[in-house]
Amino acid sequence: MHAKDGELADVLTESLGDQKIVAAAYARVDTALGPARMLSPLGNYLIARPAARAAAKKMTAETAIPLDAAVVFGVSDSALHVWTADPMLNRVGDHLGEIALERIASVTVESGKNWQPVTITMADGKSVTLEGRGPIHAVAAEFDKRKA
Repeated sequence: MHAKDGELADVLTESLGDQKIVAAAYARVDTALGPARMLSPLGNYLIARPAARAAAKKMTAETAIPLDAAVVFGVSDSALHVWTADPMLNRVGDHLGEIALERIASVTVESGKNWQPVTITMADGKSVTLEGRGPIHAVAAEFDKRKA
């Protein structure tokens, strides 16, 4: 399904059916090969994305957060949901899973331009850092509201 940043929460709520997504944003795994994205779409799909997918697989093994090269994070009242994604095409793919909010200690977003560093820290101390786009600050804020 296709969804621009402002439409993500509504589109994802429709796809889940039983849970309302209150905030959602695209995110991607950054690697040393990330600048290849700027070469062309082929640089993204043939170089950067495979490297990011391998890094995401390793992060998933270490933290149990379901990740892919690029994802959409969506916050509901009880969980952080994760879908595969292609931010370049504003496309959302398969639902990878969800993490109960009580298993997450924090979601922090640093300042940035188009893509901001976002760190998800689990209750056990393990964490992942990705780059979030657009409304990633809203995802962190909604998470904070539900953890308070």
